Amino acid sequence: MIVAGAFALVGLFSLRKWLRVDFEAASGGERIIYAIHVTARVGLWFAFAGFFFGYALVDRPTDLRWYIFVPIGLAAVQLLTGIYLARTPAAQARGNVGAMSSKEHLPGRLEPEKEGATSDPGHPQPQAAEVESARILANEARSALRKAGLTDDEIRRLADQWVAEDRGESLHAFIDWAGPRRGKVT
Repeated sequence: MIVAGAFALVGLFSLRKWLRVDFEAASGGERIIYAIHVTARVGLWFAFAGFFFGYALVDRPTDLRWYIFVPIGLAAVQLLTGIYLARTPAAQARGNVGAMSSKEHLPGRLEPEKEGATSDPGHPQPQAAEVESARILANEARSALRKAGLTDDEIRRLADQWVAEDRGESLHAFIDWAGPRRGKVT
């Protein structure tokens, strides 16, 4: 019961965190896919809690063998929706989808292949695995950066650059870095 309670508590914290994320979708369908993604992500914690609650309360735990498909299904939904959200039309237009690099890199250093002929000239682009991180970072910082006078396109490009250059994961550091660049993003 204690383990189940711990998973349920983590699920509540996860729900609270994801409800605070301001996701600016390009379409209504993308908003629905994002909602499914977040539901699967948060639901996974509650599925684990349900497993342990069931294991503690049921007389014959072997009757719950079917329950293994609940977390597997939620993980699959989360994976598929994450892949869909990472394949934005802008990322596809730049030709970066599927462009993964196996080279090691130093944090804060721009890898030359992230600034190639297929990307926006002179703008580093995140790799396919980094696109979702850049999108989430841009969405979380959007309201603060709009107040600083940046446009949505500038915010997206700066988030792409921040993630591509491996500058860190701090939202506040990104906002401090991006704010002074108003009007300097082309």
